Amino acid sequence: MTRSFLLLSALGLAWSLGACATPEFVRDEIARSEAALRPAVDRLAGDLREHQTAVRELGAQTVAVGRLEEQATRAAIEALGVADAAAGRAAEAVDHATIALTRADEAGARADQAVADADRVARRLVQLWNARSRLAVVEAVEIRFGADEWMLDGQARAAALDIVKRLRENPALVVQLEGYADGAGAPPHNLRLSQLRAEAVGRFLAEQGVETHRLQMIGLGVARPVADNGSQQGRRQNRRVVLRLLDPT
Repeated sequence: MTRSFLLLSALGLAWSLGACATPEFVRDEIARSEAALRPAVDRLAGDLREHQTAVRELGAQTVAVGRLEEQATRAAIEALGVADAAAGRAAEAVDHATIALTRADEAGARADQAVADADRVARRLVQLWNARSRLAVVEAVEIRFGADEWMLDGQARAAALDIVKRLRENPALVVQLEGYADGAGAPPHNLRLSQLRAEAVGRFLAEQGVETHRLQMIGLGVARPVADNGSQQGRRQNRRVVLRLLDPT
C-alpha cells in the first residue's frame, strides 16, 4: 500500500511537471520518497510489534489472574465447607454435652430419691420392729401380684374383703401391710413397686371403711423372700403383700 501511494504521488508530480517528466525522473522520485518515508514506516512497524507484544502479555496476565481467581474461589468454597462441618460438629458436641448433663442430673435426682426412700424404709422398719414387741399377731394373710403390677385382681380383693370383715368385728385390731417384689428388676424399682403394692391394698381397705390410723404400710423391696427368685413360681410367690392383724391389747 505504501509503494502504491508513492507511485501515485510520483505520477501526480509528473503530471504537474508536464511532459518533461521522464520515466527516469519518476523512478528517482519514487526512490527518494521511499527513502524519506522508510524511518517513519519502520517506527510504525516497531510500535505495532511492541503493541502486539504488550497485548499478548496482557492476555497472558489476564488468563493467569483468572486462574488465580478460580483457585481462590475454590479455596474459599472449601474453607466454607470445612467451617460449616466444624460448626456442625461443635453443635453436636454441645448437644451431647447437654444431654449428658441432663442425664447426670436425672441420675443424681434418682440417687437422692433412692437414698430418701431407703432412709424412710429404715425408719419405718425401726418403728414396726418396736411396735411388734407390743402387738400380738392375730392373723396373717398374703395377697400376690402379677409381674410389675400393683393393682388388686379379683382374688386379691376377695382376700382383702375378708380382712375388712375381721377389722369391723374387732375395732381394736390394726393391720400391718408389708409389700414385697421379686428380684427381676433393679433395687430402686423393686422398692418403689413393693411400696405401691402395700399402698394399693391399704387404699382398698380404706375405701371399704377401715380407718387410716389402723393401717401401717411399708414397701420392703426384695427383702425376706419366701421362695427362690430363680424360678417363675418362686418369683410369683415373692410378689406379695403380707397383711398382719395385730392386737394392741
